[in-house]
Amino acid sequence: MTTLSSADKGSAGYGGPAILLHWIIFLLVVGLFTSAQIAEGVGDQIKQLQALASDPAVAEQIKGLMADRGNLMGVHKAIGVVVFGLVVLRLVARLAIGVPEPVSGSPILGLLAKAAHGLLYVLLIVMPASGFLMSMYAGRGVDLLGIPPLLEKNIELAKQFGAIHGLTMNVILLVVLFHAAAALWHHYVQKDETLGRMVPWLRRA
Repeated sequence: MTTLSSADKGSAGYGGPAILLHWIIFLLVVGLFTSAQIAEGVGDQIKQLQALASDPAVAEQIKGLMADRGNLMGVHKAIGVVVFGLVVLRLVARLAIGVPEPVSGSPILGLLAKAAHGLLYVLLIVMPASGFLMSMYAGRGVDLLGIPPLLEKNIELAKQFGAIHGLTMNVILLVVLFHAAAALWHHYVQKDETLGRMVPWLRRA
């Protein structure tokens, strides 16, 4: 992900704050995806157990799983709000400070890189925003951050934003894979400084 830089546009690499933000957001997005997958698995387990809910022991197990899932989703939503704030910060700093000039190369590849970066920024705004709106319209707040339900409950809108949220996450995974593959290609095939500018210990002498 091309990120904001504390250096000027002619610098050889990104500054420390830019690099730190880049990897923090990356790790948080990984956490969002992982927590969502775990919560989905717990949800499937609950559905399977509900067929046996007449058994008191099973009913207690379902209750415990629902509490665990609720806690996990609470963390998931809080991380999503943090990601939204950090991405907005990156965009503001990017516009104010700029980024290093791209490594020289094919104009077509340069356009593809810019398109991928632009798309990734859009997705990283849409993903947490849609999740937040889904939660609000479902009548739930973000408890860990003290944010109460701010919108009138509307299950239909909650479902629509939920669909957008899920689709956006899947597209982000594809774009990130493309981005990572391109960075590795630059480093190991083109042998240029593209990856080293965001990973300082890989910078070539």
